[in-house]
Amino acid sequence: MKEKVIKKIILTIDYELHLGKESGSVIECMITPTKKLMSLCDNFNCKMTVFWDILHYYKLEQLEEENPQMLEDKLQIESQIKELVEKGHDIQLHIHPHWLDAVYENSKWVFTYNRFSLQKLFSCEDNNDINSIHGCIKYSKELMEKVIKKYNPSYKVNVFRAGGYLIEPFNELSGALKENDILIDSSVCPNLSNDNNVFSYNFNNYPDLIKYNFKESPSKVNKEGGFLEIPVKTIYINRYRNLFYLILRRLKYKNLEINRKGTGAGLTIELKTNKRIKMVLNKLNRSYYNQLTTDSCFKEKYNFLLKKSNNYSVQILHPKLLNDHMISIMQMNLKNKKIKFISINDFLSE
Repeated sequence: MKEKVIKKIILTIDYELHLGKESGSVIECMITPTKKLMSLCDNFNCKMTVFWDILHYYKLEQLEEENPQMLEDKLQIESQIKELVEKGHDIQLHIHPHWLDAVYENSKWVFTYNRFSLQKLFSCEDNNDINSIHGCIKYSKELMEKVIKKYNPSYKVNVFRAGGYLIEPFNELSGALKENDILIDSSVCPNLSNDNNVFSYNFNNYPDLIKYNFKESPSKVNKEGGFLEIPVKTIYINRYRNLFYLILRRLKYKNLEINRKGTGAGLTIELKTNKRIKMVLNKLNRSYYNQLTTDSCFKEKYNFLLKKSNNYSVQILHPKLLNDHMISIMQMNLKNKKIKFISINDFLSE
């Protein structure tokens, strides 16, 4: 009997706090859930790519002398990054520019979102100004490499994921990325779109491929392009399956988030009553594309997403949204040899 081939899934995590009024703590949103993921990977000889929200760390460095909590958070992150590197995991660049304007007061982070995307920074090619696109990308890369080279001297940043998936308009970032030898992106989520006035994107009709080269925009394949896109896998959910999952979540998994360690709340936007009602009705009667993810997921839905995903599909997850139920479901799939997690670095080496 022919042995079944294990499906290889490229596991990527966004290592960050929450947006919104309650950002959550470093311990509960980052350290503890990522430690569980590391243990899972250790048990099944797997690797993952960690997209580190580096400007959060930058802000901790700025404030560490005046606030002991900032220093403690910084040291906790450094310790975990060290462990991730020593275990062979792939650490890559994730940038949320809103951290440049973040303020820590009354024991909590206060955010504004005027500069939520890199494209909102100064467009001048000033490598010495972190408030410019070129300067921010350069400084972020150098800061990451400075931390990680202490544990892996040959380490280099070469992959990018835009905060909020805001990779477009790419032509505004391409020069700075190329200048810093970052030629690989993993921000695109084919057929997903979002319009919430803070981070809006539209990936409708973007190439739904495992990887592809592009030049001016990841919206079009260009075999001669110098950039490589490794998009997050998305799967179509028809309206009947959507309704089934909504009912299943309500009846079987109503306490799904009870053990979640992250204490922060995601970004919330005030909606008028009529818009809220319309949103609920649309949610009940819609078809959509869903990322391959454990975020806000459960056994039946995640297993369906896996089944519909190709070999070498990119899975995204946020440790801040991870729960024990989904850890156990991933563990079951790994134990039954249905999947094996690999990093982007592993993928590019195969």
